[in-house]
Amino acid sequence: MIDLRSIPSSKEDLDSYEVEHNFQSWSYQPVQSPMRVVSAKGVRFTTEDGRERLDFSSCFVSHNIGHQDTRVTAAISDQAKTLCSFAPSLSTKPRALLAKMLAEVTPGDLSRAFISLGGTEANEAAVKICHQFTGRRKMLTRYRTYHGGTATSMSLSSGDSRGWFQVMGGTEMVTVPQPYCYRCMFGQTYPECDLQCVKYIDEVIELEGGSEKVAGIICEPVTGANGIIVPPPEYFPRLREICDRWGTLLITDEVMSGFGRTGKWFAVDHWDVVPDIMTMAKGLSGAYVPLGATVVRKHIGDRFKEQFFSHGATYAGHALGCAAALAVIPIYQEDNLIENSAKMGKYLLEKALELKDKHPCLGDVRGLGLFVGLELVKNKKTREPIMPLAAKVRPGMNPKLEVAKKLGELGMMAMAANPGNVIAMAPALIVTKDEIDEGIAIMDKALEVADAYTEA
Repeated sequence: MIDLRSIPSSKEDLDSYEVEHNFQSWSYQPVQSPMRVVSAKGVRFTTEDGRERLDFSSCFVSHNIGHQDTRVTAAISDQAKTLCSFAPSLSTKPRALLAKMLAEVTPGDLSRAFISLGGTEANEAAVKICHQFTGRRKMLTRYRTYHGGTATSMSLSSGDSRGWFQVMGGTEMVTVPQPYCYRCMFGQTYPECDLQCVKYIDEVIELEGGSEKVAGIICEPVTGANGIIVPPPEYFPRLREICDRWGTLLITDEVMSGFGRTGKWFAVDHWDVVPDIMTMAKGLSGAYVPLGATVVRKHIGDRFKEQFFSHGATYAGHALGCAAALAVIPIYQEDNLIENSAKMGKYLLEKALELKDKHPCLGDVRGLGLFVGLELVKNKKTREPIMPLAAKVRPGMNPKLEVAKKLGELGMMAMAANPGNVIAMAPALIVTKDEIDEGIAIMDKALEVADAYTEA
């Protein structure tokens, strides 16, 4: 064995280590080392070649307050000097304070939290709580959704290519449609459709055993990685009514859409709906330290004063993560970031709609707050996707990935490696009008790559 402190670290050495010793997430493993990031600040990051690029993905919609805010890095450092972590069977000040803070910012009587390390863990906990509380096994999920990478959370990620390679397990899953108005599964048009996608859920619950069998439904209020799907305003109020009628728990996955991303604290706040369980991650700590949380309503939390809570993890309520969140969450309030998200999000959507008029590859442009999706099509009239959903994801074989490559060459990163044909723009909530103009100009040039794949 070599001296572990003397492992070579030249550029060539690091490139080799990346290829030979690291797995890259959700991808064919590279034959060459990916671009290496050396620093980041605000809405920009710098790569090893010294080039600065615009981050219009917020690193998979997580760095909501921007990169390297010194208020957060100082809070993490201060906590590390005192206590990095401790066994979750005992309490720490950061964990207690964060649980209270989450009770203050979440809607209604959501008031008890299980604090974990990320969105997958948060959704895993939500399903377990749902099963334990209701005594039922069946869960409803929606097509074109992603809820995590464990067996249970992946079983809920229906219609996502990342789930096609997995052996599912963990829960009885039933899939229902998205409120995907651009590609309505019922072939109808809003509002004349009278929300058939919601009526269908009601019928499915009944057919699957209703109040005897169906534990809950999990859904993203604004669907993230699978297309930035924004529901009609009546959707969630009606879904809330259906769940109440059947005693089925409504779980909202706010991992991407939470913490100001859509111009409200949480996306469900747009429709004045209180879910039974809410999950969160990403913007919770601004991605400075891995952190997730599952927050439940008071009556659900109270049940576990008498009923055994069958879930846990060694790093639950990790002190460093909680300290980061305690620094991040007040920044949303103090810096008016949620208001800026609403204002700049409106501007971003307006500029993106201008691109739709210009580029034949853009079939639909939609979004809420700083969460805007551009759907690529081969033909605007027929709405034929630019590539089939099950198409190969290798660069050179997928127009969307070619657009992503061009964006990188032009100096910007958007969320384009996700499944399907939608490119998402989700800059940090600190973004300015000038930075949006800069990003739109880059996107304008990059979309020319996809235009070449279209039909008249």
